[in-house]
Amino acid sequence: MQSFPLDKFLSGHVFAFLLLLSRMGAIMMLFPGIGERYVSMRTRMIFSCLICLLLLEPMIPSLPAMPLSPFVMGKLLVIEVIIGIFFGTLVRVTFGILESAGMIIGAHTGLSNATMMNPAMATQSPLPSAFLSTAGLTLVFATGLDHYTLKTSVALYNLFPVGGALITGDMSQLVIKVTNQSFIVGIELAAPFLIVGLLLYAALGVVQKLLPSVQLFMVMMPIEIWGGLALFSLTISGILTVWLSYFDRSLGSFFQG
Repeated sequence: MQSFPLDKFLSGHVFAFLLLLSRMGAIMMLFPGIGERYVSMRTRMIFSCLICLLLLEPMIPSLPAMPLSPFVMGKLLVIEVIIGIFFGTLVRVTFGILESAGMIIGAHTGLSNATMMNPAMATQSPLPSAFLSTAGLTLVFATGLDHYTLKTSVALYNLFPVGGALITGDMSQLVIKVTNQSFIVGIELAAPFLIVGLLLYAALGVVQKLLPSVQLFMVMMPIEIWGGLALFSLTISGILTVWLSYFDRSLGSFFQG
């Protein structure tokens, strides 16, 4: 029976495929719509392997040869996983804007206690949050932004080549910057509800002081819910359009400046 040394078996295309899978697999773990909990791990693994097979031939000239030391090999793989988690986190934070905006909307429309299973986040969320997350995920695939996200993840190899140094300081600053911008955009998306809710509760507080025997907040609860639903129906298209534009711009500006 003929045997082959392990180093020869792992060299060449197999090791290059393993390097690609380390980064792309980590990205797919956090990719919107693919890295969700309701998607089986086998499906995610098959999708990641198919992408790596497509990238193997054009990327193999720029990939380093298999190192002789197991420590160096493990270091390369760990760095690739960290870079993949870094990019996937940026995409996930940007996508999570709709979840934050929906929670604010739910709190100002009396729907914060009306929760349902959010398939986009695989957790219980208020109704506006679940609706916005599901609609945003649908728009990502309907508008082709999923392809653009995959192209951006491949272009990540130009900024972080395999075997290069890990710029932890700049990566941390970028995560903080994207998180800050995403939080601001989430507040802006829910701004109409914040303003209307502030005015409503300020007026109710004044009237309640004048009529302490009447439970105005209980009386106004149905009006608050129906008014919030009416305002939500008027602003839903604008919220999704602004978020989709921000998501598109963010993918192209993650690594600029």
